[in-house]
Amino acid sequence: MAIKCTNWREVKLEFAQAKEEYDRKAVEWLTVLGERVVKYAREHGSYTDRTGNLRNSIGYVVVQYGRIVTENFSIGSSHEEAKSKARTYALNVARELPANKTYLVWVAGMEYAKYVEAKGFDVLEGSGNWVESTAEKLKAEFARFLKSKKR
Repeated sequence: MAIKCTNWREVKLEFAQAKEEYDRKAVEWLTVLGERVVKYAREHGSYTDRTGNLRNSIGYVVVQYGRIVTENFSIGSSHEEAKSKARTYALNVARELPANKTYLVWVAGMEYAKYVEAKGFDVLEGSGNWVESTAEKLKAEFARFLKSKKR
């Protein structure tokens, strides 16, 4: 089957619009996933958080083409230092990513999070395992979201 096109400008415009729609939906979907992952990490952490700083330092950014397009490090109005450290850490991680894709980055901003995990307690690892174990389901969910007319 052959395709004949008389207006390549219109074709390029349609492709550009489709790419913009994909990019917008990718950010929207990753934002929702970020909320789910952060909630999972906060609710399933297997450590005693005596100060509240560790759980409150968990947050995320969505990075698209090298720019932070959305972020969430808020839970209540306290623990500002924990949230600030998490945001700074996430921005540093985001700067290291190639600028040609869209990413979800979730972090625990307290320096001692890695030591808590090294002792066998779950801070972020469980949420990462959850994403990996449900990857096929999440891909299908994203595909359905892309096909939806939801704006």
